[in-house]
Amino acid sequence: MEWQPEKTWIFAVGLLEWEDEESFPSFPEAENGRFDLQLVNFFQESGIPEEQIVYLQDQEATLAAIQERFPEFLSKTEADHLLIVYFTGHGCWDTETGEHYFVNYDAVSDEWDTYWSVTSIFDEIENSFEGYQALLMADCCASGGLIDAAKQRDSEISYACVSSVYSHYTSTGAWTFTEALLKGLQGNSVVDLDEDGVITLYDFARYAELEVAFIEEQKSVFVTTNDFDPQMQLAIVTEAAVPDVGKRVMVEYEEEQYKAKILEVNESGEFLVKYMIDGSQEWVTKDRIYPYKPEMMEIGTDVEVLDENEEWLPAIVKKSWYGLHLISYNDYSELWDEWVNSDRIRFPNE
Repeated sequence: MEWQPEKTWIFAVGLLEWEDEESFPSFPEAENGRFDLQLVNFFQESGIPEEQIVYLQDQEATLAAIQERFPEFLSKTEADHLLIVYFTGHGCWDTETGEHYFVNYDAVSDEWDTYWSVTSIFDEIENSFEGYQALLMADCCASGGLIDAAKQRDSEISYACVSSVYSHYTSTGAWTFTEALLKGLQGNSVVDLDEDGVITLYDFARYAELEVAFIEEQKSVFVTTNDFDPQMQLAIVTEAAVPDVGKRVMVEYEEEQYKAKILEVNESGEFLVKYMIDGSQEWVTKDRIYPYKPEMMEIGTDVEVLDENEEWLPAIVKKSWYGLHLISYNDYSELWDEWVNSDRIRFPNE
């Protein structure tokens, strides 16, 4: 299946600021601007008709505006159209009900009926969308709520959902996930993990998962339902891959090793690396570069996990991957299972 821009409808909501600044602090733009705006501009330039794109930014993204524009927008679609919904900003979940929310501009802290609920997104799609395939993506805290909701739907709609983090996890204000998406759509060779010259939805999801884990130490998640093809073609690779460029590595600096990505390789065999810890860049020789091999705990290991109250709680490891661990707390239900990074997990009584 190949992505067809002329049959694609985009509903994008991007927020970096909120009316309640105390409850919802603002996010910074990236060095080269807002990636949500760059994403929308890419869709416009790719051939999607103007009337098939809605982009609500910051103050435009009130709950009333979203609830008015979204069903109206969906009602204009046809049977063979693809819907893409994208959100970036703050996200959260109600621990009592398990419901997930995206935070619109005028949301009121802890008043859940003033938030854009994830359930309502699926409800509206199934009520008003005339097509049968929908791709939903979110770059925010608890964005994995999309994944949880998609799995629970009994619908004729075929969904694909990609989230920047697990459903119970907080996120950073960085643009790692959206930048990965944009690279995939633009045909950047670093996203072409199987090196076949074609970037698919699965390639993007896998690349985003690795990027977010390495840079943010968070777990991106991907799922498809019904017959949504995870191998849907997003782009053809625009330029041949350069060996080593894009690799995630450890670089020695003053007898310590730090996470870095290789940006360039020169004719002298030196590597331009970008350190993840502070974004600084340096040309280094090959002898200072080492593979990234994070320490992993075995499944079933008893551990302690640091919670939001700075308390170490007993838990057990259920899965481990790329420096992250999926844990289950001993004294809580599976509802509280989460992926945690190396700073939040330790052996008991360390």
